[in-house]
Amino acid sequence: MNFGVGAKLQIGLTESIQKFTDYFFGISTNTLDYIALSTIPLFGMIYNSTRVEFKVKELIMDIITVLLFVTIIFGIGLFIMTFSAKHSSLLIPEYLLAEPFDLYSTILIGIGILTPYLIIKLTKKKNTMHNNV
Repeated sequence: MNFGVGAKLQIGLTESIQKFTDYFFGISTNTLDYIALSTIPLFGMIYNSTRVEFKVKELIMDIITVLLFVTIIFGIGLFIMTFSAKHSSLLIPEYLLAEPFDLYSTILIGIGILTPYLIIKLTKKKNTMHNNV
């Protein structure tokens, strides 16, 4: 199931991204990526635990927030690949881009998952500083 659904999803996404950007992003599909992506609801629940009161609507919004940050950070990572993944060989076409190093996509997914928590921490720290003044 992991290979069937995961590979079809990745092939479909890479084809649509290639039509949109005229670049083919060679991104690996390793198990760590699938594990990180499958834990997004868990991290959404942890993100929701920072709230005072539990509401299902807020839980869904928190999961969507984590997913949105993962998508944004991953998009930024693909944009960075257009500059960093240039090939020295003339035999490789310019539109074919590959990850600059192993676990590039896994690191981007992890940064996307952690970004909402950093924002919460910074805003809470800022609020406590203003309340103490």
